[in-house]
Amino acid sequence: MTDYVVAECMVRQLHARYVDAVWRKDIDSFGDCFAEDCEWRIAGHVLKGRAKITEFMSAVFPQFNRILLTMRTPVLEVGDGTASSRTYFTENSQFADGTPLAAIGSYYERFVDQGDRWRFSWRVFQTEYAGPPDFSGEFYDNPEWGAPPAMPPLDTIPLDHSGNLSEIDSGG
Repeated sequence: MTDYVVAECMVRQLHARYVDAVWRKDIDSFGDCFAEDCEWRIAGHVLKGRAKITEFMSAVFPQFNRILLTMRTPVLEVGDGTASSRTYFTENSQFADGTPLAAIGSYYERFVDQGDRWRFSWRVFQTEYAGPPDFSGEFYDNPEWGAPPAMPPLDTIPLDHSGNLSEIDSGG
């Protein structure tokens, strides 16, 4: 039980640091949430390594005045020195032109303990909804991976429902 309690605490702290970095648009703090060799799969992009991830977000942050993320309680699996989770997510944002955006998504994540703290080692983000805050926009159909601990395959490329992110070069 102790390993589980520690893992849950460390994952929640990682999520809190991530949310804080996004709100402040602090690219260095954002990058520090990811292991050097992390892989982040989002909006049709496969971003390999912390440098590519921060390069991608350096192009995203200026498109917004503010981004407020809310991470829900992670459904956590711990065993054999590894931890993974499914975390539901909402976003309330305002684009640089003042247009509001609401988003709902699912994160499938794997974590690594790097001594000083835990970091993301692999992530897939599935957009479930993106549009007006009144939810008058489109909800998306995504693959269903089954009840936890089911995870998408490591080579999953999430569909690009984001509109604006597809124009940003992920750098491969």
